[in-house]
Amino acid sequence: MAEVGISTPVVDCADLPTREVNRALRRYAAEGAPRVLVENPGARHALAVALEGTLTIRFAGSVGWYAAGMNQGPHVVVDGNCGWGLGECMTAGRVEVRGHAGSGTAASIRGGQVFVRGDAGARAGIAMKGGTLIIGGDAGYMSGFMMQRGTLIICGDAADGLGDSLYEGVIYVAGRVASLGADAEEHEVTEDDGVLLRRSLEPYGIDAGSLAFRRVESGRRLWNFSSHEPELWRSAL
Repeated sequence: MAEVGISTPVVDCADLPTREVNRALRRYAAEGAPRVLVENPGARHALAVALEGTLTIRFAGSVGWYAAGMNQGPHVVVDGNCGWGLGECMTAGRVEVRGHAGSGTAASIRGGQVFVRGDAGARAGIAMKGGTLIIGGDAGYMSGFMMQRGTLIICGDAADGLGDSLYEGVIYVAGRVASLGADAEEHEVTEDDGVLLRRSLEPYGIDAGSLAFRRVESGRRLWNFSSHEPELWRSAL
């Protein structure tokens, strides 16, 4: 949780264009400031993108599309909701949303962790190549589509097409699954899975032991083309 003290600098978005807001955040990161508060974000798009360092950025309100994308280290906290593409292509750091998130959350991330307290829209975790996405609520249609690597944890329900065309990514889901996607298979969690889930969820006050998680992974039938299963390939395409 990001705390704001007396010496915490404040960036007020009310009278600044998005480019100037991001320039201010980049400057604080370069100067080694531990944290910064951003007021009046007004659900504006592309805030806190392409940043390096260990700066903690707290948005006092909702943000728009593509917030915290391409980041390499910062800890971004959103006291509200966010739009599409949260944390897209980030390689390191942490993003924490205390409300809900739109479609494409954590798309193509390579590292770091994204946490959404509420629900996430369609295609959450699409094409992940590493890192962790944790959804405290429900996940939308085709979440985990074409995950190459990484971990997706869904504490609520998952809509149709969960894990469609998975590669080496792993999905844990505690609630109801409307349907699995092509080549996705459901398994019981192992002891090692339980340790991972507890460690991942504990910082957010979620008791993994109180939830009945299952593991979803690839059946590997789509990894190499086979003319013997034409219907499976049609469903994937």
